[in-house]
Amino acid sequence: MAIIPSAFKTAVVPIGVRQANSSVSWIGTGFFVIRKISQTEGLPFLISNRHIVEGKAQITICMKQQGSDVLRLADIDLLITGTPVFSVHPDPKIDVAVIRLDPGFIISNQLEFPSFDIDDNAMTMSELRANGVDDGSLVHMLGFPLGLVNVNSKLPICRLGCIARMSEAQVKESGSFLVDIQNFPGNSGSPVILRPDACAIQGTSNLMMSVLIGIIHSYIPYEDSLISGQTNRVVEVRSENSGIANAHPVDYIREIIDGIVPRFTPSTT
Repeated sequence: MAIIPSAFKTAVVPIGVRQANSSVSWIGTGFFVIRKISQTEGLPFLISNRHIVEGKAQITICMKQQGSDVLRLADIDLLITGTPVFSVHPDPKIDVAVIRLDPGFIISNQLEFPSFDIDDNAMTMSELRANGVDDGSLVHMLGFPLGLVNVNSKLPICRLGCIARMSEAQVKESGSFLVDIQNFPGNSGSPVILRPDACAIQGTSNLMMSVLIGIIHSYIPYEDSLISGQTNRVVEVRSENSGIANAHPVDYIREIIDGIVPRFTPSTT
C-alpha cells in the first residue's frame, strides 16, 4: 500500500552547482509545481529556498526523459543581464524562491514533469486546521540530505516525522510551523507531505489524503558551551541538530505564484 503518490516523489529534484571540471556539487532540494491557466494547460515552476538560489548565476537539476530511465542534467540560468529571474515573497523572513520554467524546453527535450498542482494537491494552514490536522499529525519530508543523490535515479530520501507546532501564533510570529523530523544540510527546499490518517479521536475529523503542506528551510540547532575551569570563560561552543525543523507553509508559495499568475477558475457555464 502506497502512502505517498509516486508523482509526488518524482516531482522532487536535487539542486546543484557546476564545478570547474563540469561535475555537479549537490547543495539542496527543490520540487516542481504547476498552476493551471486553463482546463488543459498549466505553467511549470521549480520551488526551493531563496538561500539556495540567491547569489548564483546558474543551478543544475536532474530530470528524466519521457518513457525511459535516462537522466539528464538541466542547467537553469538564474540571472538575465544581472537581474534574478526567480520570484520571492515580499516578507524577507520567508525563505522561498519560485522559478518559472520554460514549457518549451520541457516539451522539446521530451522531459518528464511530474508535479504538485499548487491548488489541488496542496493545503494552507487554515485549510489543514479545518480538516482536523493538528500538532502530532504525521508528515513525510522528501529531499537529498548530505548530497545523497543516487547516480542511477533521482528519487529522494524519505523521512517520517510529525507536526510539532502549527498554531496561528507560531506561523504569524515566525512565518513557519515546526516539524519534529531529522533534517540535514541538503534538505533545504524539501517538500513536507501530510501522511493520510485513517483514525482520529472520537468527535474529531481526519484527512485521508496526501497533500503538500510546506517547505523545509532550516533546522533549530542545540548549542552547548564548554567553560574553562581555570578562567571560567567559554572556550568552545558545540552545536548539534535538535531534530526540530522550520517549514514555511504552502500559504507563502501560493502567494508568490499568485503574484506571477492568477488562479484559474473554471467557467460554470
